[in-house]
Amino acid sequence: MSAVPRIYSFDTSGLIDGIERFYPIGNFPGVWEHVDDLIAAGRLLVSEEAWAEALRADAPLKSWCLEPGMNREACIRETDAAVATIAGSITNDFPKWAQQGRKNGADPFVIAVAEVDACTVITGETNGGPGRPKIPYVCGQRNVDYGKFVDMVRYEGWVLHR
Repeated sequence: MSAVPRIYSFDTSGLIDGIERFYPIGNFPGVWEHVDDLIAAGRLLVSEEAWAEALRADAPLKSWCLEPGMNREACIRETDAAVATIAGSITNDFPKWAQQGRKNGADPFVIAVAEVDACTVITGETNGGPGRPKIPYVCGQRNVDYGKFVDMVRYEGWVLHR
């Protein structure tokens, strides 16, 4: 009996970690081929709000998102009523998050997608707490699985050879 494959809800910082910090495409093309396979299989989701953030990000992430012919927009998870309701609930439960400004605007939607679609959140954020909520803290409070880009590589069992 095989395990059910994970689905991932990506935060912008999780993509930035992958593309810009730890696995640059020029050095790790195999990682990004696997990422594209996840997108094609419908197992990598990016909320509409996080996608909009990604398009405002530094050139490497924006270029990856918009690479012609790659159909990466297939990973966009539209904000339907279920996602919007949960994102609103998260914002109400963690009002200090909203006070941190636009920088965290997509975060409740990333978690809401994870709750609606039974995903593991992938983020570059760390820690957080009641006074300064961040994705890992809120996921922990809401019993949502989360990790970093490297955790996804491990969950997927990707082994890259030269």
